[in-house]
Amino acid sequence: MLFTKVIGQWQLKTKMAEMILSGRFPHALMLAGPTGNGGLPLALAVAQYLHCENRQGNDSCGACPSCLKHQKFIHPDLYFSFPVVKPEKKREPPVSTDYIKEWRAALSQNPYLNYYDWMQRIEAENRQGNITADECRQIIHHFSLKTFEAAYKIQIIWLAEFLGNEGNILLKLIEEPPPNTIFILLVENLEPVLNTIISRTQIVKVPPIEDNDLAQALLQNFEMDSTAAQKIARICDGNFDTAMIIAAGEENVNDKLLHQWLACCYHLKQKPSEANTQTLLEWTETIAKVGRENQKIFLKYALFFLRECSLLVQTGHSEKLDGDELKFARGLSAKLQPEQFEAITGILNRIHYHIERNANPKIQFLSNSFKIASVFINEPVRVD
Repeated sequence: MLFTKVIGQWQLKTKMAEMILSGRFPHALMLAGPTGNGGLPLALAVAQYLHCENRQGNDSCGACPSCLKHQKFIHPDLYFSFPVVKPEKKREPPVSTDYIKEWRAALSQNPYLNYYDWMQRIEAENRQGNITADECRQIIHHFSLKTFEAAYKIQIIWLAEFLGNEGNILLKLIEEPPPNTIFILLVENLEPVLNTIISRTQIVKVPPIEDNDLAQALLQNFEMDSTAAQKIARICDGNFDTAMIIAAGEENVNDKLLHQWLACCYHLKQKPSEANTQTLLEWTETIAKVGRENQKIFLKYALFFLRECSLLVQTGHSEKLDGDELKFARGLSAKLQPEQFEAITGILNRIHYHIERNANPKIQFLSNSFKIASVFINEPVRVD
């Protein structure tokens, strides 16, 4: 992948190229941030630039034999490791090469993919993906070999937090690698990663993509006007994977859904009645039918909206809301204090966490509606 094909992240792209050109690129780099921020595309661009035979300033040439192989993800000195599940009819523990065809197809389609998209692609169903001990031993074997074509042997480990304790197998290799070998580890969450691995890598945070860069990428990939692209970009937290899901879906009605939901929650205890309870039940039926990905998008929109409401309380203005959204936000901000917005945000984050892990959406939204209702009247709420 060319650096120019990586959406936004201009400072990081320049930094990576300069480190390579100056000979200061670390032998073990950890890129940390949500997958939709572009850590994997950046790693692919770094690998191609390292192997390119005819670099063009701060980017690969895109035309040499090495670049052409990188564009198909088949360069013999580039290795991939990623979470997998055990294939049917295989006795041995799974390794990434069992799914390399699916992986290359996934990268060709969307290098900003997330863990759950990948698990669906390999038909994992409810099985948990892992990077196994056998995979770690295979990495060690690859690094014991000489390079085939390039000056560098490069190992990309996608979602390295799935190594777990098996990462101990790689400690010596990461600390004392053979000459001209490079590890690029990508993580969404540093917390599960072994401290011994973290201490042996140079960590670089991959920030959210700027709204304008996201909007431009949407305009290049979808038929829409600039206003629609900007509206999608501002609710996605700099995450291109989320932006694509929204852009590929039907007309965005999340603002109306959110207005209805918060109104239901507000009336549950402010104006308790059988009719208000029935309205909430009907709303939960609606949200349960839209599908898991759209539920996650709805929650992301709700979190974005609450952040803007909290800013309205504190500063009196919002740069990202207008029209009916702004009118609704001003009305809600007049009723709640910043700590109440924070409490509701915590509830929404927990719903998102459980929805991602296949919890029953109807139960999640219904039970947490009562918690939000309690926040409206300042009752203590336990978020678990």
